[in-house]
Amino acid sequence: MASFSPAPRRSSRLTANRPAGQSPTAAPGRRSRAGSSRATSRRVTPARALAQDRRPSIQDDISMASGMDVDERTPAPVERVKLDTVFAKSHELSIHFYANLPAEVKQVLKSADFFRDAYTGDIDTLTGFALVSTIQTCFVWQHAQALTGIPTCYIFSCPLDATQATAPFHALVPFGTVREPGLILVSPGGEVRFWDSIAMGLAGGEHYNATLLELDSGESVTTLTRSDAFTYVVSTSTGRLLRLTVTSSGGKYHLAFHVFSRPQSSLSLTRFLPSLWSTPTVETEGGYVSSVALGEGNTLSRDVWALVETRVQKWNMTTEGWEEIVMDEEIAEIIRPAIRAAFPAFSPGNDSDLDLELLDLAVEKSGALVVLVSYAGIEDDSAMDIEMHPRRIYAIVRLSNYSGIFKVDQVHGVPYQSTSSSGAPMHPRMKLISGGTLVGIQFGDAVTLTSRDTNYQDRLELKSATDRTLGVGITEAENEVLVMTAATMMKVTVDLDAVSEFDPENGGANIIKSIMTQAILYGSYPENPLHFSFPPDVDEDSLMSGAEQLSQAILESDADVVRPNVDLGAQMTGRKERLSFLIKFINENAVLSKVSQRSRQRLVMDAEKLYAAHQLWLRHNEFLSTGQSHSILNEAVYTYMNEVDEGHHEDFMRAFFRLKVADLGRLMSHVMNITRRSSYEMNRRLSDALPEANRVVLTVLRSAMDYRQYNLSVYGVELPLYKPWTSKPKMVDVVLELFEATTKMIESPTPEMNSDANLTEPKGHLCDLASVLFACMRERLDWLGCSVATAEPGTERERQELDDKFRQLRPEILDTLRRNGHAEHAFKLAEQYRDFRTLASLCHKGRVYPPEENPNSLRIQSYIERFKEEFTTELYRWYIEHGELRTMFAQEDSYGAYMNAFFEKYPNRDIAWIHDLGKGRFGLASQLLLSEAKSAPWLETKQLMFSIGKLAHLAQLHENEASIDEAVLDSFHDGLDFVSVHQALLLEFRAALTSSSRSKQSLDAQVETMAKAHASNLHDRRALLKVFKQLVRRLLQGRSLSIEDSADVLSLKDNKKGVADYATALHLLSRDDQLPEARKMGGFRSVWRRIYLHDDWNRIRQTAGVTDAELNEKLRATALYAALETTLSKRRQPKGYILQPHECLEIPTMSEIVSRWPGMAPDQMESLENDYAHERNLVSNLGLAEVYERVRELVEQDPVWGTR
Repeated sequence: MASFSPAPRRSSRLTANRPAGQSPTAAPGRRSRAGSSRATSRRVTPARALAQDRRPSIQDDISMASGMDVDERTPAPVERVKLDTVFAKSHELSIHFYANLPAEVKQVLKSADFFRDAYTGDIDTLTGFALVSTIQTCFVWQHAQALTGIPTCYIFSCPLDATQATAPFHALVPFGTVREPGLILVSPGGEVRFWDSIAMGLAGGEHYNATLLELDSGESVTTLTRSDAFTYVVSTSTGRLLRLTVTSSGGKYHLAFHVFSRPQSSLSLTRFLPSLWSTPTVETEGGYVSSVALGEGNTLSRDVWALVETRVQKWNMTTEGWEEIVMDEEIAEIIRPAIRAAFPAFSPGNDSDLDLELLDLAVEKSGALVVLVSYAGIEDDSAMDIEMHPRRIYAIVRLSNYSGIFKVDQVHGVPYQSTSSSGAPMHPRMKLISGGTLVGIQFGDAVTLTSRDTNYQDRLELKSATDRTLGVGITEAENEVLVMTAATMMKVTVDLDAVSEFDPENGGANIIKSIMTQAILYGSYPENPLHFSFPPDVDEDSLMSGAEQLSQAILESDADVVRPNVDLGAQMTGRKERLSFLIKFINENAVLSKVSQRSRQRLVMDAEKLYAAHQLWLRHNEFLSTGQSHSILNEAVYTYMNEVDEGHHEDFMRAFFRLKVADLGRLMSHVMNITRRSSYEMNRRLSDALPEANRVVLTVLRSAMDYRQYNLSVYGVELPLYKPWTSKPKMVDVVLELFEATTKMIESPTPEMNSDANLTEPKGHLCDLASVLFACMRERLDWLGCSVATAEPGTERERQELDDKFRQLRPEILDTLRRNGHAEHAFKLAEQYRDFRTLASLCHKGRVYPPEENPNSLRIQSYIERFKEEFTTELYRWYIEHGELRTMFAQEDSYGAYMNAFFEKYPNRDIAWIHDLGKGRFGLASQLLLSEAKSAPWLETKQLMFSIGKLAHLAQLHENEASIDEAVLDSFHDGLDFVSVHQALLLEFRAALTSSSRSKQSLDAQVETMAKAHASNLHDRRALLKVFKQLVRRLLQGRSLSIEDSADVLSLKDNKKGVADYATALHLLSRDDQLPEARKMGGFRSVWRRIYLHDDWNRIRQTAGVTDAELNEKLRATALYAALETTLSKRRQPKGYILQPHECLEIPTMSEIVSRWPGMAPDQMESLENDYAHERNLVSNLGLAEVYERVRELVEQDPVWGTR
């Protein structure tokens, strides 16, 4: 049995009164080993640093006197915990209550301050006794006796230490089963007390053998180790080893000691032979001995290993009383690179920052060395939680030794890190279990287990900050470990087969799941001394997988984590509490940052499904309490359970809520299918089914969404959710169908529903259905719009379709709410989803003008002040689309700034000029009016715009430094002239109608009458006649014709009463700068062809009996003369303005016809092309070249032309 203080220290770290955590200074005269690069530690193992700060502070209740008083007093009541009480249980181990501590020990430890005062202890499984010691008092009892009753407690006074900062080292001396063991206590200063029987402790333990070890100045004891029943090894801070030997003389046992030394000269053969063949003497070097371990042994000698700072020594200790050094080797140099290779993310690159410490040593049966080391983790200066930042990280290094050369075989992490917030400090110690296949390590607030051959790791962490570990013992069975704390004793049973079969792939996740499961099952037990937490640097994948597996197990009522309960409501409440505990456990362990968003969302979705299912079960219970047995929910569950081959359950409803809550979303489709069938199947009534279906779906979705919203921060969920079950396409369809069916039931009720009482519940459901539907669609759109979703094929198309659908449905659904008495809720939803277009529409369902008489006028004002341009933009759009410009501009004085912003951002040229006129911006208004008037489709609008635009242009004279632009003014004049052309044509065409026929004839009949009266010359050009009728129809409808159309009307009509309109057509075409050149030339040619075809040239050219003067008069009466008289006098004569007969023979191509008449049927286009060709042929056959020259001469000779 090894014995040790809670905090052995190197001599260099014994600086008096140094604050904890301060960098130590090297001891004077300390030698450095050749080749060693070890630097002074910046961060020492916590037990060492804190032990240096302990001051002499001994409480009265733990003094020697008080210890004796305790023995005489009536023991305090012992807290009884059942022997079969389970503190923790996993696949690999189980932890049970083992025994209570004696009342005397509990009394001492009850008020102990483990950070200030020194305590130590041990469980000696060889003798069956346990021990706890303070600086002054040592308590020993038979721990096995505590299983059946109150154990006898033996109390001893401890050898005093000069510093009184450390409890003594201890070892029990086994004398077999015939008598109680003895006790050895050694103070750090070297005083040794020996009791050959602990029975002396019943009388105060005043009779003992005392010995004082011969220590040098500044030298102190660091360990006490039992080699066998009569041999013990003491180590010191200067590197010396001493042998304590129990001897018998006169029937009494005594202690003798000597320093490890080589044999002196003797005739003994065992001493003579080694001197002949031994290797040269190994030179040793002083240093702090932190651990002593026992190696192989036989009847003659035994190997003793010592860990001296960064070196390891091997001694041969013989039964004849002498010792010999075998090796003294530096091992830190090979451990440092092994640590960096095993843990690259957590180990600093240079030796000074790594700050490696060798803490403890053990020897396997195979002879391999097991070294416990600690090192400084990489510090994160940006870390916010300084207390949780690891100060020391621990690892187990396995070394093999071949001919004195050490090699690192394995490096295993230890599931423990010490921080500034760690529990009671102590120097960690190892115990080998089952020959080293499992390594147990005792820390102040935890015991860890690490497998040598697999990746298995686990730990027992103490719950209370006032508790600490006091001893670990390995039983003979080697699969049972006894752990003593300040509160109790526990038995840990390890399944070594399960450890050896640990799955390297899924084992980590299973461990995490096991930790959380144990926390759920055993963490709430008040007598449980264990605290459940994740190991440091828990693997992210294991954490997420374990958490999700446990969440799923709870959802499915796994018997391992959910206790059976016939009361389903109570059972579901327990499951909800377990899921709440799960996320609380993750948060309390500060590992939520290691859980991905997708995993967090899975956890919250599991929890919200269970919450929604519980709410649904409560509603179903209310339904059953009314005496009814059949329901839509009942039938839906029955259908679903049979669909998934779970129909064998006698109580399928409870089976669903126990086992299939994960499929709660799928159940909603079955609810809708059954509701749909009830509308046409016999023995069913939709009036009964629909309200219940609404209740089921609304309960599930609203409960789930409410739970999620309330717990988003708890789970650390960032929206949008990843494929949320509450807004899958089928779920959206279910809610929409329920809304539509409920609307139909309310607005078109069947006879049995045609009463307010029957419609009360469906009307109430409308608001909830609308809210849930909007929430589902918005949720789905948010998911489809995130970067993760867009990477999936087909997502963008679904998003666009759903967005269009949502945009179309919102006004319909909100108006449905308004119609059915839920206007306020409609407004609320429109505000919530910022649907300002629908909001503007809802505000104008009553009287619109004047604005102050609108019942929603105050609401409109509040929306403008609240939402500003977001609302006014849609408000003004609504006014424009619904022709409510007067209402819009009536608010200009109050909200002119918003109107200015609207027209700047959305320049609606049709009406922006009104706003500009109102603001006195006449120049801008005239420009807009000129531009818009040209493209205005209605004649009256065109005339109004040209007229107002002209006035606005003239009104610029009132603006500062404004001048009249004559070109712009001419454009207004041309525009008004063009309007006059329309008016003249209308006046001419309407003259063909009698006053009675205007009111009686249809529009088509009027067009026919006008065509007969004014287009008689088109009888041989059917397609052009049809075009003429279409243009006349548009004129009668009040539409404005294009210049190209106007030229056709002017040139196609008969023009019997005058030929000036031909010149007008040419003039209009010449002023059109927007028409493509090819079509413009085509227009000129068409007009000139019709000019040449207007007169009967054969009659005119009959000159027999006609004087020259009479002939010239005939020529002056032609359309050709009139056209030339007008065109030749113009200074501006664009191309095509004057065309000779041969120049107008080219007709429009088919592409030009298509461009001119894009909607015309192909056969009609072909007919039109034929009519153009017919005109060309007629002109060509007339042979008017000489006539053209003569008419032009007449025009140029006539004095009227000459004066122009």
